Amino acid sequence: MKIINIFAALLLFFGSLHLLLSSGGELPLKQGKHYPRWLKTADTNTNQTSGITFLKEDEGKKYFLLADDIGDLWRFIIARDTIFNLKRLVFSETVQKYLANFPKKDFEEIVYDKFTGDIFVSVEGNYPEIQKYVGIYQLKFSENNFFADTIVSFKKISVAPQKLFLKYVANNIGYEGLAVSEKYLFLGLEGFENRSAFSDSTIIFVVDKESKRIIKQLSTRNYKIQTICGLYCEGNNTLWGIDRNNAKIFRITLNEKLDIKDVKYYDTKGIIPNYKEYNYAAALESITMDNNASLYLVDDPWKKVFVPAKSTMMNLDTLTQENFNRFIPIIYKYKVIN
Repeated sequence: MKIINIFAALLLFFGSLHLLLSSGGELPLKQGKHYPRWLKTADTNTNQTSGITFLKEDEGKKYFLLADDIGDLWRFIIARDTIFNLKRLVFSETVQKYLANFPKKDFEEIVYDKFTGDIFVSVEGNYPEIQKYVGIYQLKFSENNFFADTIVSFKKISVAPQKLFLKYVANNIGYEGLAVSEKYLFLGLEGFENRSAFSDSTIIFVVDKESKRIIKQLSTRNYKIQTICGLYCEGNNTLWGIDRNNAKIFRITLNEKLDIKDVKYYDTKGIIPNYKEYNYAAALESITMDNNASLYLVDDPWKKVFVPAKSTMMNLDTLTQENFNRFIPIIYKYKVIN
C-alpha cells in the first residue's frame, strides 16, 4: 500500500513539474519601432474597436478588417508601417433591418478564414434577449468580394450542441475570442463572471468547421489565463490570445489530440503613443498576425478608466489629451522573434 502511495505521489510530482516546465517563460516578442499608434487618420477614427483580422499584403500595403462593439465594421490599410487608411463599411438595407432588432450591435472579434474566404464576426448577447443574439455570424460582401464596401448578408451559424454553446454566456459576456484553422473554429469565452468579478479561468471551445459541432472543451484553469478577449490561430495547433484582465499575450500550443501541450506568456503595458515612459489602463481586446509574423493588437477603451490620471495628463501635449478624451483606440505591433 505504501509503495502504491509513493508511486502515486511521484506521478503527481512529475506531472506538476511537467506543467510548470511547459507553461511558463516569456514569449519572444519585440515591440514595433513605430508603435503603439492612435487608430485614426486625419479625418476619421474607429470607436470601441474590439476586433481585428489580417487579410493580405498587396504592393506594400497591409489590409485588415476591424470590428467595433458599437456596430461598425471597417477596412483598415497600413502603408509603410505608419500611414493609416480607414473606410467604414456599409450594410445593405436587408442587413440594416436585420441588425435593427439587436438589443445592441455588440460586435467583438472578427476573423478571416484564409482557407475558405469566409468572414466571421462574434456578437455578444445583451439584455433582454441574451441567448437569442449571442453567437458567431458569417458575413457576405457584395459580389462575394471582401474588398467591396457593402455587406449584403449577416447570418448566424448554428453551433451544436446549442445547450453547451449557450451554457456560459451572460449579459455582455460571450465569445470575444474567435480564431480559425483549416479544420476548426476556436471560441474563447471572455470569462466567467460572478457579482461583477471574473473568475480565475475561462474556456475555449473547439468547433469542427464542417459539422459546426463542439468537439473539445479546453479549460485555462491550470494556465493562469483569466479572460480571453482575442484569439488568432497560427498554423493548425498554435493559438495566440489576449488575457485582458492580466494584461498578457499568451500562446497556447496544442497536441494532435487538441489538448494543451504548452503555454507561454508576454506581459504587456499600456504605453501612450510618443510617451513610452508613461503607462495607461489599456483594455487590449483583439489580436491578429500578418504575413511576416507580426502581431497587431487593438485596445477597446474603457470609458470609465481609459483616461490616464490627471498627474499624467498634465505632462501630455494637447492633441494626445484630446485623443484620450475622445476615447480613440490605440494599436500595438509586436514582431515574433524566432
